[in-house]
Amino acid sequence: MTNDDTKILEILNSSDSDLKIDTLFNIQSESLSEEVLIKIVQLISEDDKGVVNAAANLLSFNGSPQIPYLLVPLVTSETISLRNLAGEILLKIGDGAITAMIQFLPKGNNDDLKFIIDLLGLIANPQANHAILDVFYKNENENVLLACIEAFGNLKCTEALSHLFVIYEQNELFKPTIIEAIGKIGSKEGLDFIIKKYHEEEELTKFSIVESLGLIGNEETFFFLLSELSNTSGALTWPFLGSIYALKEKFNFDIPFDERMKNSILETLFDADIKYKKVAAYLVMIFNDPDIILAALNVFGQDFELDETLKPKFIENSKLILSKVHSTINQMPKNLLPLLNLLRELVEEDHHINEELSPLELRNLTDSISNCFKHPDEEVRQVAIDLIFAIDPKMGLLFIDIILDDDNMWNRLRLLDILEMVQLPEANEALQKLAEDPEEMINERAKEILSTRTASSGN
Repeated sequence: MTNDDTKILEILNSSDSDLKIDTLFNIQSESLSEEVLIKIVQLISEDDKGVVNAAANLLSFNGSPQIPYLLVPLVTSETISLRNLAGEILLKIGDGAITAMIQFLPKGNNDDLKFIIDLLGLIANPQANHAILDVFYKNENENVLLACIEAFGNLKCTEALSHLFVIYEQNELFKPTIIEAIGKIGSKEGLDFIIKKYHEEEELTKFSIVESLGLIGNEETFFFLLSELSNTSGALTWPFLGSIYALKEKFNFDIPFDERMKNSILETLFDADIKYKKVAAYLVMIFNDPDIILAALNVFGQDFELDETLKPKFIENSKLILSKVHSTINQMPKNLLPLLNLLRELVEEDHHINEELSPLELRNLTDSISNCFKHPDEEVRQVAIDLIFAIDPKMGLLFIDIILDDDNMWNRLRLLDILEMVQLPEANEALQKLAEDPEEMINERAKEILSTRTASSGN
């Protein structure tokens, strides 16, 4: 051991956490002796989080081939946090940790095997294929076998296909996982197998089958999915839409639009997990159907990616939305605030709204917005105030007494900014009332605006 190693070990064995952290940072890219590396591995079980993080960072990126061999035994630790941290570091090391993990497999118990196989699957280097296959042949523990099956999918291990086909018939528990793995592996043989199994299975396995078809399907699969969609309802509709859209994107297919497709999109928009709602949103973009465009308003504001997908369609159909959205606003939906913000953006984009909407449509819209002036959420009230004046200042002034009663000072200040731009007698009357507001910031600002107007009219 060199003098430098001795000095490093003295520091790492000391009680000075700050010095340890600085030292670990400074030697991060150095070639280190086994004694020093052993000590650094020990540091990841310390109580000081700063030391733990510095040690973990060094072990993740130093590149010494010894590090994985020192870390792998920690997967047997009864301390879950230490076990997980060792796994995180091995995952960051990636390909460089594979040999150490493979060599450890014969030494571990079933929990250890599952943990290591999960990591090998996440790293997804085919170098691990044969070692995992060997465990798969010899082990009978269900958790270990499931880990192997998942890993085969991530590794795209075609050698495992024939074994997956056999075990599929032996254990109901494994079926969804096997289907998912076959889909990830991707092959004509796997495609034929899962299509053949579709009509034999219960809904959970069908769900996995349909999702996998989106990964490995072809033109024939596309039309199979369209045909089966006509006989499908409920949650199973969601993966059908996802796989149909995936194959449309992959092969540039055209998706026919009929009543069943329309209803499937509507069901998915209202009931599905966000993952499938995003797919439905892409389909909204394809089809210019008023019903599904308006239905999509109900999911706006749930997810950034979903909103960014839908917004261009809303802007493109702003007249439709502004003429019909009043019924949605009147229901005071959970997404009222993002919906009002969207409407404000649509109105700002379209400066001719008063000309495009009929008097009845305009009245319905402004009445629904006015219902928001007493909403308990102050931000909803503020956006509603902005919106009604953006649509028509005269209409906003019709509701001025309600708006003036807003108990939020900042909303009344925002009203002042709006009224400053409105050159109507009713606006002056509102400013006179605000000049008597109990909040000094508001009454002073109102007086200033009125004074400026008086001076301008005098000139």
